[in-house]
Amino acid sequence: MFSVSFVRSLNAKACLRRVGNLQQQRWNSTEVPYTAIHKPVMLQQVLDHMAPRSGGIYCDLTFGDGGYTKALLDSCDCKVYAIDQDPTAYEKALQLADLDAYRGRLFPLLGRFGQVTKLVCDLNVPKFDGMVMDIGVSSGQLETASRGFSYKLDGPLDMRMFSRGQGMEPKKQEETALLARSISAYEVVNFYSREQLADIIYQYGGDRLSRKIATAIVTARQKEPFQTTSELAAVIQKACPQPRWQRGDDDMVRNSAARTFQAIRIYVNDEVI
Repeated sequence: MFSVSFVRSLNAKACLRRVGNLQQQRWNSTEVPYTAIHKPVMLQQVLDHMAPRSGGIYCDLTFGDGGYTKALLDSCDCKVYAIDQDPTAYEKALQLADLDAYRGRLFPLLGRFGQVTKLVCDLNVPKFDGMVMDIGVSSGQLETASRGFSYKLDGPLDMRMFSRGQGMEPKKQEETALLARSISAYEVVNFYSREQLADIIYQYGGDRLSRKIATAIVTARQKEPFQTTSELAAVIQKACPQPRWQRGDDDMVRNSAARTFQAIRIYVNDEVI
């Protein structure tokens, strides 16, 4: 169904390429109706690789703040189907699609990138001339404490990319459907067995101390269930303290919770397809 030029934004070789200036055309919009927090670090390299052309049809599998989508639309008279399971990102895509410069060329879709075939099967898309994805959590998600992604900020144990966060009700039927079929980090941390937690932490976080961390979590939750990200981070850091290290003038401590939070997030969102 697809003719795919698949690009990962973390291609190390592309980092060495010279960054050029994106040629803006008459159909571009220099401003968007929202504040973009996350900016792609390898935007020009991705565009050079994809070489978008007028009349082409492209897919941004992880819309986020729209960095890749907007750049593709600004580079030529093409169309972009933008997918994201984050409802706030989806709303941003809808706002962008409503601008005169992009109306009829940008088609937002709420859902997971692993469901791309299902999402576009009824849209009569003949093929995609290119696809791009920026896998992982965005700075906007990390910096919103109520979303529960960060071990540095105190928030609820959620970590679902399709959840708006603590106290925020879904606004669309598709959101409700996604939430109904999901579990949050709260369920994983408080109800999974020691063996299940250790497997998740090792498989998705690569932490060789996964069993020790899992044991600390299970022991702590016997007193009372974990409610917040800071509670979880504190237990992990206490169980597996990390040495201080020097970077420039900063005396820093590696946070033991980083890999565990990554692992739980990947598991909760089923990011490995």
